[in-house]
Amino acid sequence: MTSILNKLSSQVADRTETANKRVAAQALKRPTRLAEIAAGLASADAKLAGDCAEVMTLVAAERPDLVSPHAGALIAILDRPDTRVRWEAMHSLAEIAAHVPNRLSPIVPKLAEKIALDKSVIVRDYAIETLGEYGRTSASAACRAWPHLREALTLWEGRHAGKVLEAMRKLVAMDTALKAEAQDIAGRFVDHSSAKVRTAAKRLLR
Repeated sequence: MTSILNKLSSQVADRTETANKRVAAQALKRPTRLAEIAAGLASADAKLAGDCAEVMTLVAAERPDLVSPHAGALIAILDRPDTRVRWEAMHSLAEIAAHVPNRLSPIVPKLAEKIALDKSVIVRDYAIETLGEYGRTSASAACRAWPHLREALTLWEGRHAGKVLEAMRKLVAMDTALKAEAQDIAGRFVDHSSAKVRTAAKRLLR
């Protein structure tokens, strides 16, 4: 059987997402082929690894349960130097986070580190989303994620405030003990210059 890796965008000289979308569609029909994609995540070829991570993201958007068993392989590439590899891996984790809280619990500090230090805005955005999805799985997870989201509000000159406020809303729904602080935080953003941030703040206030 021809390796499914040979059909990925970088391997067939496709500069679009078309080939990767076709591979994702095949994997959705035959989930066992995701094992090949998971193995490809560790490839030294950054383009191939990025394609594999993108396929994982595409599949996870429809069937997070199929990608959840490969959470470890995605976590393993969060520090790769290639930006696309990191952001697709983090995007995939955001899609499956609510399904694998036990896998994410040990890397909560790493997610916080990504928000604080990663040069990619996309990586940071998805790290915040991952924390929010993890935090909505239980009251204890919400408590673990909360201080890191609170700190994220002050990082990068508040660039991620809208994303953080949305993530906080998920945590408050899981642990109402956070509600008072959440409302205090939201109140500071209801007059923000960004419409998206204002909307997120108002939703958190409700």
